[in-house]
Amino acid sequence: MTKLASNLAFLLAGFVLAIGTMAFAQSYDPDIGTGNLGVGYLVQPDGSTVRVGGKTGRINGDGHRAIMSYAQELPPGSMLYRHNNKLHVFKNQMVNGKMLPEYETEWTK
Repeated sequence: MTKLASNLAFLLAGFVLAIGTMAFAQSYDPDIGTGNLGVGYLVQPDGSTVRVGGKTGRINGDGHRAIMSYAQELPPGSMLYRHNNKLHVFKNQMVNGKMLPEYETEWTK
């Protein structure tokens, strides 16, 4: 029975590793699994967004350097808001005595 339990444990460990690897490879986070420097999204004239370069949205080293030279990082707590096919950026800031994340439940009721 000990050999059977050992083989079963080995098989289960392999299964867990296989599942974990698949989830890691399919991550939407550009810093996990893909080796991309980043993923770019472009706002279209109609307000929709598409990945730069199609489905993968992969940004190479040259693109990364250019983007980092001109782009601004959004501070934690910022919001991307879509309305009437337009995408708006609301940087986290004090609004009537509260920071933006404090309005999350109030604005979604």
